[in-house]
Amino acid sequence: MQLSKRETQLIELFLKHGMTLTGQELAEFANVSTKTIYRTIKKINEESENGDIIVSEVGKGFRLDYEKYLKESLQKRSDNQAQGPMERRNAILLTLLFRSPRRILIHDLFSPYYVSDTVISNDLNRIAEFLKGYHLKLIKKDQRIAIEGKEKDIRKVVNGLLSANTLMDADFTTQKHKISAYDINFITSLLEFIENQLKSGIVYPYNMNIFSHIYILIKRVREGEIRSDLSFEQLDEDEQKLIERYHELYKLSEMVISKMNDYLNLVLPKSEAFYLFQYLISSRIENTPIKLVEKSQEALEMTEFFSKKMSEKMGIRIDQQPNQQDLYSHVEPMLYRLKNEIIVKNDLLSDIKLEYSETFNQVKQVSQEVQEVFHVNEISEDEIGFLTLYFVKYKEMINSKKRVLIMCSSGVGTSELLKVKVRKAFPELEIVDVLSARQYKKKADQYQNIDLVLTTVHLNTEMQVPSILVNSVFTKQDEQRVKQMLGEIG
Repeated sequence: MQLSKRETQLIELFLKHGMTLTGQELAEFANVSTKTIYRTIKKINEESENGDIIVSEVGKGFRLDYEKYLKESLQKRSDNQAQGPMERRNAILLTLLFRSPRRILIHDLFSPYYVSDTVISNDLNRIAEFLKGYHLKLIKKDQRIAIEGKEKDIRKVVNGLLSANTLMDADFTTQKHKISAYDINFITSLLEFIENQLKSGIVYPYNMNIFSHIYILIKRVREGEIRSDLSFEQLDEDEQKLIERYHELYKLSEMVISKMNDYLNLVLPKSEAFYLFQYLISSRIENTPIKLVEKSQEALEMTEFFSKKMSEKMGIRIDQQPNQQDLYSHVEPMLYRLKNEIIVKNDLLSDIKLEYSETFNQVKQVSQEVQEVFHVNEISEDEIGFLTLYFVKYKEMINSKKRVLIMCSSGVGTSELLKVKVRKAFPELEIVDVLSARQYKKKADQYQNIDLVLTTVHLNTEMQVPSILVNSVFTKQDEQRVKQMLGEIG
């Protein structure tokens, strides 16, 4: 089902404002007439392959059948859409890239599409212009064309095109591109080998990037464009230093290439180990015994910049140390991807932009500042989408913190000591205030949303929230009792 902009916006109204809305409510939200709303709903339902997506309920209005909507969305993502000009050019471009630098007859490239000479000329001009941005040239001679340039640039463009067009799904099932089942099994076994060596999983979408990279290499070998007797560009000084810093990851890359040599029955150039190595260090790898290197100062500064600016925009403190460490583990590989123009595809992007539009736009604004301050390449919306999820998570963590009051007889010395001890034992708690029992009685109405009270004195007044009598030095026994109470209050 292909929806127009208006039809898509109408469905988004249900997702934003509630699954059941009246025609009048929809009209006001969309700033159109109710007649337009009725016509749009009718058209959406007519185009649905799973029955009516929007149903009418007497006395209530219209309801979005969420399950049917999800089915339509999944079908839309997996269906092979009709070939348009962009899809045609991308398919031709991929064929040329896979066979580069071999020349191919123009007629053979375009004959399946039944297009005129004018369209062919226009397509080739657009492809040539696109390739300039990657330091590649489209060469035409005797009705044949070829792409010429460095191997690393060719791989970069192929990976970008496959990422944008979705080579595989998250379960490594083929989509639009025909891949041998043997190749799928082999590449999957290589990914398992990498994860076993790392003793850590490589999460989506980084596993897809590595899968695509290995697939591209196999495809280039099968096309005869990569052979052991071909010379490849030498690694520069910065690349050699990178190998020294991540020596164990590079050794793992060499082991994987050795397995590929056996599978393909040839000896791949040494540079292939470096190409794979690039994808490993641009992936998020956690909890691995492999020694990764000291933290990057630039990535640390970028992490702090994101945290500080997003704290200001969101109006909450999200720049605490645990959050900084978590965010850093994403920013460091992202920084390497930006510098080396490695693309990651975010299949959840449209959902993220819809569900967390405010946070997404805030991250987008900060990302533009990051580009200027740190002089990095453009941060794509796919990357911004991944970053958005981190800040949404931090916001939810803050909002879900248990709110605690600490009180004692004076509200000064002992309760301040208790505050320090509690904060150290339970950093996830929000300590709202430190006060005396007498002070609490005077302004109890100011503390309506408290989850727990920790007190060093017996409270004579009836408390509406759970309270625990604790020692002012907060012993291990007190810590266990608080932990148990927190578990009981959820």
